[in-house]
Amino acid sequence: MSAVEEEIHGALEVLNLPPLVSIKEIKSRYRVLSKKYHPDINEENSKMIEINAAYELLKAYADNFRFTFSEEEIQKQFPESNHARKFRF
Repeated sequence: MSAVEEEIHGALEVLNLPPLVSIKEIKSRYRVLSKKYHPDINEENSKMIEINAAYELLKAYADNFRFTFSEEEIQKQFPESNHARKFRF
């Protein structure tokens, strides 16, 4: 798995979302988690920072490419991330 794939799948795990998810579901899950972990309610600010970063990454990916988060689709959008694997023996 490439670094881009790991980053995207990590963001999905932070928001507890499956690979086949819509932007509407991403926004909905973000709102639920942001209410739960907001710094005014919960003193642990690091979790909210992690949630915000995951949301921004997934939102940018969905806005720019409008595809699923499956490994195959990520490889289609970022072919250079897997380029070096083709030449390993």
